[in-house]
Amino acid sequence: MKYLVIGGTGRTGGRAVELLRGDGHDVLIGTRHPRDEQSIAVELANPLNPHLLDGVDGIIVSVEPPVDDTEADAVMNTGIARLADLAAAQKIPVVLVSQIYITRAAEHPEMAGIIRARAAGEQALRNSGTPYAVVRPGWLTNSPASGVHLEQGDRGDGRVSRDTVAQAAVAALLHPESHGRTFELYDGTASVDWSTAFAGLISD
Repeated sequence: MKYLVIGGTGRTGGRAVELLRGDGHDVLIGTRHPRDEQSIAVELANPLNPHLLDGVDGIIVSVEPPVDDTEADAVMNTGIARLADLAAAQKIPVVLVSQIYITRAAEHPEMAGIIRARAAGEQALRNSGTPYAVVRPGWLTNSPASGVHLEQGDRGDGRVSRDTVAQAAVAALLHPESHGRTFELYDGTASVDWSTAFAGLISD
């Protein structure tokens, strides 16, 4: 299988690339600055190449939003909407790494514009008709992965290892039980069977 990881040079996306390649999958890295034949130019703030997804079996999007509200909207809202429409034309699954506090932007006014842009991008993905999963990690850390705790409803707070986020994103890509589901992700004390965990979530 061939997968596209947009943001695959980043701290979380890079971990997802390693996991997919470790499982024997062909992985393209989508980045603003391609460095080799295993990476391609993807700039979500700009119109996308209509052939970007040719031959791609699934997509993970794990990008850091710009701090400027207008630029964040261009990437996390408009850009995700464009990508979702391209994916929908071929019914290509998309896993979007978002964040907690999507429904509680007022609690973090310093990043409310980014949160609103992420929320709009999430909804554009849901509305597109393509298979999808939305992963909402807590506050990211570089600590080693421990256990996993999944929630829904965007009511919690907490931290989560980037390694755990990458594992969840890859699992959501590979397990269709995740389709149509949005969930929050935190460090926990227990391991998880991803297929069973996804099947137990409420659909959007």
